Amino acid sequence: MTEVMKKANKQYVPDLVSLQLLGELNYRRIGRIMRGQEDAAEWHFSIHSNGDQESRLRLTLGQESKFTTEMALEFGPQTEKKLLFETSLSLTIRLYHDVGIAEITDGHRQYSGVYPYPNDAMLHRDEKFRLNQQLADLLELCLKHGHRLNNPLPFQFA
Repeated sequence: MTEVMKKANKQYVPDLVSLQLLGELNYRRIGRIMRGQEDAAEWHFSIHSNGDQESRLRLTLGQESKFTTEMALEFGPQTEKKLLFETSLSLTIRLYHDVGIAEITDGHRQYSGVYPYPNDAMLHRDEKFRLNQQLADLLELCLKHGHRLNNPLPFQFA
């Protein structure tokens, strides 16, 4: 058997330490985004990127309980552009305050740590890690290049 075939047959094992670290860092990033406006129900940011594109990021507070909070994250261009693919993104984030972790959920279920590959839903083996890494990238983009909008203009994501 060739080395490539051996690697293909090897079962994927999630890296739980990296996943937990990513969740802890995302929790801290969200805390930094909310800093100074913890009592608000929404946080709006404008992000200017290369090519004179202006994007918007909105965090909206959802259900809250003693140990968890759900938030909705929406990200997209400020002005609508006609493209062949979706340019906006909506995510549901669950914050676990007792352990200081934030993770992506789809609102009613959590993602599994491992998926068989290939599968009918076309999910990656490490779908949960990839989604949480995407959250980390968006939050970092907002923290490094975003500007808080205290009185945001009304707009809708494209």
